[in-house]
Amino acid sequence: MRGLGVRLLGTALIALAGASCATQSNLQAEPMVLSATQQRGCSAAVAYSKDNHGVALLVIQRGKLVCENYTSDYARDTPHALFSGTKGLNGLMAAAAAADGMLSLDEPVANTLAEWKTDPVKSRITIRQLLSLSRGLTTVGPRAAPGFAEAAATPAQYLAGERFAYGPVVFQTFGEVMRRKLVARGLGESPTEYLERRVLQPIGARVTAWAGPTIGPDPNIAAGAQMSAADWARVGDLMLRPSEARRINLDTEVYEAQAEPQGAYAGYGLTWWLSTPLPHSARDGLDPVARSIDLPQGADAGEVPTDLVVAAGAGGQRLYVSRSLDLVVVRFADDPNLAARFQVAQTGAAPSSASAAVRSEAFSDTELVKQVIAALLTN
Repeated sequence: MRGLGVRLLGTALIALAGASCATQSNLQAEPMVLSATQQRGCSAAVAYSKDNHGVALLVIQRGKLVCENYTSDYARDTPHALFSGTKGLNGLMAAAAAADGMLSLDEPVANTLAEWKTDPVKSRITIRQLLSLSRGLTTVGPRAAPGFAEAAATPAQYLAGERFAYGPVVFQTFGEVMRRKLVARGLGESPTEYLERRVLQPIGARVTAWAGPTIGPDPNIAAGAQMSAADWARVGDLMLRPSEARRINLDTEVYEAQAEPQGAYAGYGLTWWLSTPLPHSARDGLDPVARSIDLPQGADAGEVPTDLVVAAGAGGQRLYVSRSLDLVVVRFADDPNLAARFQVAQTGAAPSSASAAVRSEAFSDTELVKQVIAALLTN
């Protein structure tokens, strides 16, 4: 993982990072005793989340609960759709597959998808380029994710590594890669079953359902997972602690690559968003989804740690992880205007029927992380 967030708030970072790490986040532990300043910071973070349709906020530092708040319809163990927050699970599945000798990051995808060997562009795409969204495949299409085989048949639009392009096709293509690798190994399980057996069950987490939308019979491994706040926090703890990755036998190179810039955009690693410091001008030319993740600009301004990794889903679903702060944050939201916001994210323009608030209102990752950091500061 990248170096610690040394640019963050001067001496505040030293105070937050100084304590020793717990071996594993314990969601049954007593809450951290907060000062009056910390309580106000926690309240402010909860208020900001709720003002942006938040329904759950769970903050864990050094294995202890700092902030925890749910609306009346939710609790720690209530499942919620992750939407594109699901994508981060693919990187962990790749780390397990690499440890099991099934793949390496720089192998051509065509080694597994033999039909790609005759395509002059697709034959050069590697697993690393695929999972860093630098693979050049066409991303234009319906919101629903295609089936695995359909995704693998998607034509190339750009040269591999030429540009960052966000969308579900790459992850559904990875689903086909994993499906064929598992068949070749004679393991008799689907990619999601493999993910659950190798990664989630060993850390005590589970996906409660694999939902749509998809075109075809395959699960939506780009945006279809449902998990509780507690279970998603356990995924965050796995990303936080290399010792956990070693315990469950994840490949070190692939595990660490998730949190390092890997492709055409430095704000994205291997299936996870990053807070690599970047100026606002770096967002020029990016698609609306990538522009909506403002953490690189927050890190460039010294407002958030530079080592944050983030799984981000539509409507403000978030899992933030920072090793420098020994911090895991889960946030769920139920946005009544999600369909309109999805159109804004995809096209940059809201439907004409949308309210002015929908067209202008925007959830800020930097602002929420700043509020959480305030809840961790001592008075």
